[in-house]
Amino acid sequence: MSLAVSGRADHAGMTTQLPHPVTLPTTSRGCPLAVRLEREWRALATRSAVVQRARTWGLGVPVSSLDDVLVATGFRPEAHVVAACATVEHNEVVARLLLAARADPLAARVVLQRLLPGLVAAARRWERRHDAATDAFDEVVAAAWAVAREFPLERRPQHLVANLLRDAEYHAFVRARRRRLVVEPASPGRLDHAVESPPLDALAELTEVVACTPSLTAHDRRLLGLLLSGRSTLQVAAALQVSERTVRAHRDSMVSRLRQAVAA
Repeated sequence: MSLAVSGRADHAGMTTQLPHPVTLPTTSRGCPLAVRLEREWRALATRSAVVQRARTWGLGVPVSSLDDVLVATGFRPEAHVVAACATVEHNEVVARLLLAARADPLAARVVLQRLLPGLVAAARRWERRHDAATDAFDEVVAAAWAVAREFPLERRPQHLVANLLRDAEYHAFVRARRRRLVVEPASPGRLDHAVESPPLDALAELTEVVACTPSLTAHDRRLLGLLLSGRSTLQVAAALQVSERTVRAHRDSMVSRLRQAVAA
């Protein structure tokens, strides 16, 4: 998700600080990703090449840094100020950002920065409610990135920030955990009644896919078993005596191979 953008920082490398910096979690379990995102933002915000790209998005606001774009979207960390600043003008700027984000990942990165306070809150809520040992913040940020790039703006043009946060939370925490219902064909005399069968056993289905995927090694299967046990990536890394980064890379590679097997 990191952006490689050519250019240099203006004013001898100095960056413009936001009027109200975002407070991001920094504990061992508190999402190193949040710290990386904040550092990336500070490095990007005033680069001349970045600012020039932002000016091509047609936002209708003067842009001397990406912080100006954030402010134009109504960005404020305090929840009560966010609600007070959610004006029609701010919504219009967010709409134009989302249009740009479909083709330009830099615009999607700005949208992600706008959503960060709400994403932090969503991750913390999920962890408290479910006593989760997973990287909730990592999950909701990944979901928010996808939502920002594919948001159906034409169908849902209002309350964009609230809808983006709601969609990100849904895709990160709810969608994968919903019960799947299978509707069986009904007899001609009961066409007005849908027959609901028992929910599919997701673990059994996954086991079948794994069994049919010859590209998975014994190490892949062990990693899959550890992940399915509900352990965090930190705990899996400790069990395998590797780094968290290695676990994530191996997991992503395995998921890609599983997807190819399912598609085939």
